[in-house]
Amino acid sequence: MVEQYILYIGRNHQLQSRLRHNLKYIGFGFHTAATIQKAGEKMVLMPYCSLVLIHFEFFNKDVFGFSSFIHSCFPHTIVMVLINKVRLHIEELLFDYGANDVVVCPHTSSKLLTKRIQAHLRGVNLYGCQKNRILLKGTEVDLERREVRRNGSCYQLRGLLADLLKYFLDNPDHVISRKELRESPIWADSICSSAKEGGKTFDVNMSKLRKIIESDPAKPQIIQSVRGVGWKLTITPVQIEISLQIENY
Repeated sequence: MVEQYILYIGRNHQLQSRLRHNLKYIGFGFHTAATIQKAGEKMVLMPYCSLVLIHFEFFNKDVFGFSSFIHSCFPHTIVMVLINKVRLHIEELLFDYGANDVVVCPHTSSKLLTKRIQAHLRGVNLYGCQKNRILLKGTEVDLERREVRRNGSCYQLRGLLADLLKYFLDNPDHVISRKELRESPIWADSICSSAKEGGKTFDVNMSKLRKIIESDPAKPQIIQSVRGVGWKLTITPVQIEISLQIENY
């Protein structure tokens, strides 16, 4: 079972300590970040961030932009915002910018906040029934729709590229040679016969695939080259099923 992570962004150390204890007790990983920039860096490196809890008073208007960023780049991550007092116009704006919940701190406790987090994540399972959606670092792959979502953009996986990516996903951390690819079912099509003759079909299609899934195709982090042999998927794929039906309290 892959652990789900909660990320707290703020500097309320008392609340942070209590939440860490409560959430770890019920099986959630707990991370913290003192700044929005550090939070963004951690989200990219985490296997999967289930929920972000951010304290509005520490960052004010920056929370709007960060909520929008999460909504665009990590659409399945739940955003909860803590505010110190009721301010209806602020709460409305936070929802407009992608927040899933706004909590007034003086009207809650760490125990109640923990239960609220549990309620949001109830039924969220990283190994759910939907087996065709996979997370690779900050890249989400939907094999059923043949789509890749990265940095707020959606890319289509056309033809051979979808089959090629699936082959790597089915063989993570395994060096796949040119010979293995040539003998695989995905290369049986006659239009790829040039590969059998030592042509550049492998390299051309790998280049196309990297432009879709990699943040920097020139410095690939997901599918890396193994000199003189072939390629290897170096990031462990995580199958995800996320419920988008979030109840706003």
